[in-house]
Amino acid sequence: MKDNLIKKFLSFSYGSGVGLIIGIFTTMFITRILSPEDFGKFSMFTLATSICMIFVIFGTDQAFVRFYYEECKENRGGLLYNCFKTPIGVALVTSLVILFLYKPISIFLFEEEEFEFMLMLVILIVIQAIYRYAVLVIRMQQKGHLFSLLEILNRAFQFFFIILLHFFLGASYEIVIYSTVITYIILTIVAIIYEREFWDYKNFSSKKLKHSKLEILKYSYPLVLTTLITWLFQSIDKVSLRHWTDFQELGLYAAAFKIVALLNVVQVGFSMFWTPVCYERFEKDPHNTSFYERMFKIVAIGMFLITIITISFKDIIILLLGEAYREAAYIMPFLVFMPLMYTLSETTVIGINFYKKPKWHILIAIVSCLTNITGNFYLVPKYGAIGAAISTAFSYVVFFSIRTSISLKYYKVNYGLKKAYFMFIIIALFAMYSSYNGIFIRNIKAGIIPMLILIVLYYRELTSLYRNYSA
Repeated sequence: MKDNLIKKFLSFSYGSGVGLIIGIFTTMFITRILSPEDFGKFSMFTLATSICMIFVIFGTDQAFVRFYYEECKENRGGLLYNCFKTPIGVALVTSLVILFLYKPISIFLFEEEEFEFMLMLVILIVIQAIYRYAVLVIRMQQKGHLFSLLEILNRAFQFFFIILLHFFLGASYEIVIYSTVITYIILTIVAIIYEREFWDYKNFSSKKLKHSKLEILKYSYPLVLTTLITWLFQSIDKVSLRHWTDFQELGLYAAAFKIVALLNVVQVGFSMFWTPVCYERFEKDPHNTSFYERMFKIVAIGMFLITIITISFKDIIILLLGEAYREAAYIMPFLVFMPLMYTLSETTVIGINFYKKPKWHILIAIVSCLTNITGNFYLVPKYGAIGAAISTAFSYVVFFSIRTSISLKYYKVNYGLKKAYFMFIIIALFAMYSSYNGIFIRNIKAGIIPMLILIVLYYRELTSLYRNYSA
C-alpha cells in the first residue's frame, strides 16, 4: 500500500517537475524580451481571466470532486454532465458582457482600447471552463501519468508558441496572451480525446444519480462567494500596486510572483494527488487519522525545506529574470509563504470537506481577505511591492490557521502544530533579513540557521522517513 501511494504521488508530480524546468526557461525568455511595464500588463490580463472563471465555474467543479466517489462508476458521466452545464451557460453570458463593454474593460486593464485582447479573453474563458473539467475527469480517475503529460505539454507549448510568435510579431505582451490561448485550445482537445469514452454523450443520460442538479447547485453556490473572496484575497496585492504605484513596480512584483509561482507546481502536483486519495481513504476508513497526521508532517518537512532553499538562493534565482528585474530579489522572500501555507492547509482542511461544510470557506476567505486588504492599505503606499509581499505572507498564515482550527472541530488529527508554527516564525525572520540583504553569500549562510532548526525539530520524523524508505 505504501509503495502504491508513493508511485501514485510520483505519477502526479513528475510532470510538475519537468514543467518547473520548462517554466524557468520560459520565464527567463519572457523577462528578457518584455519590459516590466509589459509584464505588468500581462499580469492584469491573467487577473481578469481569474475573476471571470470564478463566476463561470460557479463552484460546480468542487461539487464534481466531492460527489465523484459517492456515485457508481456508470453514473459518473451523468454527474459530469449535471455539473458541466452551468459553467457553459455562464461562460456564454459572461462573454457577451465582456464584448459589449470591451472599451472600458480594456482601458482599465491595459490603458488602451484593444478589442483583440478582449476577444482572446472571451475565448480563453470558454476554453478554460472546458479544460477544468477535462482535467478533473483525469484527476478523479487517478491517472497521474496522463495528468503529468498535460502539465508538461502546457509548459512546452506555451514556451514554443511564445518563441514562434516573437519571431513574427516582435516583443510585446500580446504574444504571451496569444500563446496562452492557443495552448489551452490544444490541451483541451488532447485531454478530451484521451478520455473520449468518459465524455461520450451516452454516459450523460443516466437517470439514477444520487445527487440531483439542485443538490449540486446547493453545494456549489456558497463556493462562488468563497472563491470570489479568495480571488480578492489572492489578488488585492496586484490591485493595490496598480492603484498606488505604476506598471514598473507591478511588473517587478509580477516577475517575482512568477518565479515563486513556479513552486506552485509542487503545490499543484500534491493537490492533484491528495484530493482523490484523501476522499477515497475517508470513504473506506474514516477513523484512520494517523494517515493524515503522517502526511502533514511529510509535506511540512518537504515544504519547509523548499522554502528555506528558495529564500537562501533568491539572488541567484532572480538572475534568471535578467538585469531589468534585479530588484525583484527583495520582493521574493515573503511571497514564498504563499505556496508554503496553501500546500500545508490542503492537508489540514480535510475536516471541512469530509463533512460537507463548504459555508465555512466563506468565513475563512473573508477573514483572510480583510487581513490582506488591511495589510496592503497600510504597507503598499509606503513600501511598495515589498509591503504587498509582507501582507500576502501574513494573510496566508491567517488563512492556514483558520482553515486548520475549523477543520479540527469536525475531524481530530494530531498534526503537531506547535512545531509548524515555530518554523513559520523562524522562516518569517529569515525572510525579513533576506528582503533587506543584498549580499547573496551572507543570505546563503543565514539560511543554514533555519535549516538546522528544521532538522532538530523534525529529527524523529526524518529518522522514521529514512528508515521506512531506505529499507
